[in-house]
Amino acid sequence: MKLDTISEISVGKYNKWCERRPLVCNNKIVISKANKHLTRKELTSTEKGTLFLHDLVNCQGLEFVAFSSARFKKPVVLPGRVVLVPCFLSEIEGKSWKDPLVRLTNRMMEHARFIYDGWVPITDWNINGVREAIRKVDQILTIFSIQERIWFTWEPKYVPSQIYPSSHKIEDHHIQEIQNLHQFIDSWIDDDSKAFYRSVAWLSQSLRLPQAAARFLFCILAIESLATYIEKESAIDSAFKPLRSSQLAGSKRKEQREKCIKNVLDLLLTTDPTKAINSAYLGCVHGIKKMLEDHLGRVFANDHEPLKLLFENKIEGKTLYDLRNAIAHGGIDALSDLQRQRLSNRIWDIERIARRYLVKVLEEIWGKSPFRQKMIKTMMMPFQIVSHEGMYKGPIHMAETYYTQIS
Repeated sequence: MKLDTISEISVGKYNKWCERRPLVCNNKIVISKANKHLTRKELTSTEKGTLFLHDLVNCQGLEFVAFSSARFKKPVVLPGRVVLVPCFLSEIEGKSWKDPLVRLTNRMMEHARFIYDGWVPITDWNINGVREAIRKVDQILTIFSIQERIWFTWEPKYVPSQIYPSSHKIEDHHIQEIQNLHQFIDSWIDDDSKAFYRSVAWLSQSLRLPQAAARFLFCILAIESLATYIEKESAIDSAFKPLRSSQLAGSKRKEQREKCIKNVLDLLLTTDPTKAINSAYLGCVHGIKKMLEDHLGRVFANDHEPLKLLFENKIEGKTLYDLRNAIAHGGIDALSDLQRQRLSNRIWDIERIARRYLVKVLEEIWGKSPFRQKMIKTMMMPFQIVSHEGMYKGPIHMAETYYTQIS
């Protein structure tokens, strides 16, 4: 069977290889038609971007940028007609360091994070055809992880989104609040401060992750980690004692729990083993969900919104906690762009609850809010449409365009 060449497969690309040009169009009718995809709620961001680019500039496939620890020294055609073209030099030995691409290639080598121009043609432009192309990229790039510790991440070159990158302006009074908070936490016993920082770390790491499922789960862990410590492990002199359901020390609570289990098993194990296990678990141990509901009910007191968002309000048949269980037990299809998008749409809710929980815990044991000074947020548009090439003054080569993502 004759394999298609890269030149044959790449017919219909908007950009030359390893370039990311501005979006150029001065036809208002074409722009209006392309913009209609952005309001289609049934589409993911990647699907919107792919259809948008197709209608705007007649791109006949999915152009994407890929980052990987794998180093291909030449362009490759992978299964499914997925093409990867290295946006770096195959060798830099003997090359002039005055060449920006030599320096960028060296930086990629230092960080084992290489940039590729990706492409997969699309012949069927209905939504199923577009979704099949997107899933194909995910499937093919995922396979590499089976053989070695090779990772890939990718994103479309152009993604119209309602969620734009943002930054926050930090002033001296914000730094002073951080110093005051650190001093307060530092006054706790060592186990308490470690438990709190461990929980904050889950939230912090969630902000840096690109994968929706991981971000969602890390936000949940930020809540469950501290709640579990407070309810099951904290000492009698813990700073978190006022938030605990039982005022017994951790060792005493464990002793009480084990005594309860023994009594239930002695009573039921011989006659009804299934009932014995269920009764011991529900009556003495309690599941994480029950513990969390009780704990958050006390922490948030009259503020019912967090508990409703977590355990009651369903979107597309699932509460936030239902999604947590689906992720934790492998019930989410990590290669489904649609499921990833649905998770992304719920991340802000769980992130907001995690942050409110941590702040509320601090307020309850400190007697005041740790953050009283508002921060100024700045948002940047990810791209814009220009009427001619000369209006754009930024970088074109993808190694320069995505330079900041090499870290």
